[in-house]
Amino acid sequence: MSARGGAPTAVAIAAGGDPVVWHDAENGAFAADLKLFERLASARPGGVADLGAGTGRVTLALAAAGHPVTAVDTDVALLDALADRARARDLAVATARCDVRALDLGRRFPLIVAPMQLLHIVGGEAGRRRTLAGVRSHLAPGGRFCAVVLAEPLPTGVGRPDPVPDVREVAGWIHSSLPVEVRIDADGIRMVRSRQLVAPDGAL
Repeated sequence: MSARGGAPTAVAIAAGGDPVVWHDAENGAFAADLKLFERLASARPGGVADLGAGTGRVTLALAAAGHPVTAVDTDVALLDALADRARARDLAVATARCDVRALDLGRRFPLIVAPMQLLHIVGGEAGRRRTLAGVRSHLAPGGRFCAVVLAEPLPTGVGRPDPVPDVREVAGWIHSSLPVEVRIDADGIRMVRSRQLVAPDGAL
């Protein structure tokens, strides 16, 4: 809420909610891999490429630990939010809008990371081959690529995740995202979510 002349007014928000807030709610709280990435970055100083960086869950943690990071994503809104957060904290972060299946970053890195389920959502085997080829061309001599993957073969079909919603409140708006279905096929993994946006006045 904001007040002008003593009269409160609702904070405006895009129809369907804020994509940055949705991303933070659905992905931002996971931290189980951060210590691993920090350890790998410390062992290979000189810069990290974070593939599928989103709003900066991994990028900002690595930059805060003193590592220069290039954050790669296809979503401009997410990269802009990440860049704003890095500037606010005076962190060494560069952003690059790029599809990981066609990497073109103009330099090589001692460490490239692909957190969470990235390699499972690039379009199956063909997409993974293109991603890995791009990674190889961007690794410095002796460099390492660290990707988080699920053990294969994955059980193809449809399943139901635990019904616990991911929730984030910003400026009085509540973004609630409930995982309702997981679909696994040859092209990868897709999570189906039910999103609910609650306005400051309680309207759904």
